Amino acid sequence: MHEEMDKVSNELRNFDVQLIKLYKESENNPKGVISKIDSLLVANKKETDKYKSQIKSSIESSLHYFKAELFYKIGKYDKSISELDFEDYKKGDAAIAYTANYVKLKDFKTAKSFIDSIGRCNGNYYALGNYYESIGDKTSALKTYKYNLENDKSRKHFIYYKWAERRVEELEQNRPLINEIFFPTGNSSFEICEVCNLDNEKRGKIMKLIEGIPENQNDWSSTSFKESPYDTGKSYYWVKVKAGNKEFNYYVDQNTFEIKYFNPKTKTVMTLEDWRKGK
Repeated sequence: MHEEMDKVSNELRNFDVQLIKLYKESENNPKGVISKIDSLLVANKKETDKYKSQIKSSIESSLHYFKAELFYKIGKYDKSISELDFEDYKKGDAAIAYTANYVKLKDFKTAKSFIDSIGRCNGNYYALGNYYESIGDKTSALKTYKYNLENDKSRKHFIYYKWAERRVEELEQNRPLINEIFFPTGNSSFEICEVCNLDNEKRGKIMKLIEGIPENQNDWSSTSFKESPYDTGKSYYWVKVKAGNKEFNYYVDQNTFEIKYFNPKTKTVMTLEDWRKGK
């Protein structure tokens, strides 16, 4: 079973390498890359390989989001929105991406509705500050950025924290307001966390262990680190997995790498064995 999962994971990694190359190419030729994405989408639909077929939905989602990002970059905001509509999920980075487009279209009412739906994720307060700047409300923008900095001290190494610091400095120097929301990139080579490379080896090992959990294999869509010892001072990583319409949360000990299931609603932690007994 593990050999089979490794082969699927290899296909995901191969796709990620291909995606990173396309992101690099799109810096100078976004329209050309959009055409290449269309070809990849067609090929993905026709894919019959045993292992590649298991990640078709993930590839399709990533490619549509990439197109949305590129359409935004070249000013085709309606087309960007159409690509985002491919997914039903409209919170987190997706909500920020929608907001970015609607701000450019000057539909501030719709933009605000997406801002309100972001939820708690990296960059949420920075996006809200961007929104207030875009509508000309400097006071609210400053208040939001400063709240972000005060409320997020444990995550000073994240780029959104540093961007918020920069906006506060520039606004207090009476620099011009910005007129756009940052569009979260799907490029995995973009360094959201400037010091995450300090524990890359641990994170890599944890990712492999999480990939090996059978419950995560059914229509996997994403794996993310919600907390790390560098943020919290705790002894474990909090890892979230989205698979189909389900979410799984795990605590992984940074020293022993023991994995436990975490229920964020009840705040309970249990061994994987006990969790499975109660399913």
